[in-house]
Amino acid sequence: MRVLAIAYKKANKDEKEIDKKDIDGLYFVGLVGMIDPPREEAEEAIKKAHMAGIRVIMTTGDHKQTAIAIAKRIGITRKDKPEFPIAYSQEELKKLSKNEFSKVITNVNVFARLTPSMKLKITTLLQSKGNIVAMTGDGVNDAPALRKADIGIAMGITGTDVARESAEIVLRNDNFASIVSAVEEGRTIFTNIRQAVSFLVTTNLSEFLLIFLALFLGLPLPLLPTQVLWLNLVTDGVPDISLATEKGSDAVLKHRPRDKNENIISRKILPFLTINTLVMTVITFGVFTYFLDTSIDRARTAAFATMSFTQLFNVYNMRSLEKSLFEIGIFSNKYVNMAFLFSAVLSVIAIFNPFFKHVLKFNGLTYLEFICIVLVSLLVIVIGELYKYTKNKIYKPRTSVVYHSSEA
Repeated sequence: MRVLAIAYKKANKDEKEIDKKDIDGLYFVGLVGMIDPPREEAEEAIKKAHMAGIRVIMTTGDHKQTAIAIAKRIGITRKDKPEFPIAYSQEELKKLSKNEFSKVITNVNVFARLTPSMKLKITTLLQSKGNIVAMTGDGVNDAPALRKADIGIAMGITGTDVARESAEIVLRNDNFASIVSAVEEGRTIFTNIRQAVSFLVTTNLSEFLLIFLALFLGLPLPLLPTQVLWLNLVTDGVPDISLATEKGSDAVLKHRPRDKNENIISRKILPFLTINTLVMTVITFGVFTYFLDTSIDRARTAAFATMSFTQLFNVYNMRSLEKSLFEIGIFSNKYVNMAFLFSAVLSVIAIFNPFFKHVLKFNGLTYLEFICIVLVSLLVIVIGELYKYTKNKIYKPRTSVVYHSSEA
């Protein structure tokens, strides 16, 4: 709480300016306490930030006791570090050695009575430790640290022009909860992009490996160019678009932040993509060689049907690269289900319709053979689920990030 002391004295009305000598002889009236309470949603937003692996730090110009009171109320204080004080003022920070200063910044989340230069120093130190630093601010004194931070976030309502010009992001509602929501939305978008790219990589690579393997062994082409074109447009294209509609959930915040240098196709998902690619390739190649004794056209038809449905089932594997399909819900994304049905129906028509059989050079399979191919194609999901189950038992990703706020 900010406290103002109010006093008065009679003055000569002809005097237009006041100097220090006029302060003497005042009559005390009373104290006025003013509080700028944190928003109601701030505490919940802090909890979500912690769940997301984001460390929230308060750097403020307010009195130390004011900072401590607000920090306790919204859950910023470090309960896991009892050996350190809850908060430090700038005067206390100045007395520390370089090594002690580094330890305090690493283990304490509340800093009070800070000048712009100290805010900048804290931001620089956090970055030197490999942290991604985002900072919010609204005043002119926040501008240096806003520029230095990896992500400068200015207040749109109460923020000064200098603060807004120094920041990369402007909050239109001045609400910390909006930052956490943006983190959640950003992670969801990145995850969906990764899943869509992973689907395209695995499906296209499986087609390439199938053709390469056949040519390497001196066998006929398992798929003709027109058949590959159909796979890329119908079997790959439509389901891939549907993966972009995958909705986020609270689970996306439970994942540790990814490294800023991490690629779309990262090392941690590469084994899963490799297994999916090889499974689709091996199943399709096995079916192709099995039917090769009958005729080349029937073998290509069987290979096309197998590749179509292994790729269609693969889209369910790609809905989450870590969580089980049964955990997220098989039918929870209606757009993926619609895309699957659309592409599956078109593939069935292509295989059994006389016109498409002629255009795509298919020699019709029996219905029993087709059903067997679909059932064999389900191995893609079975093996994918086994891999996820095994991986989740032995591997949990971990990284770190810091969220640095100059406001309560």
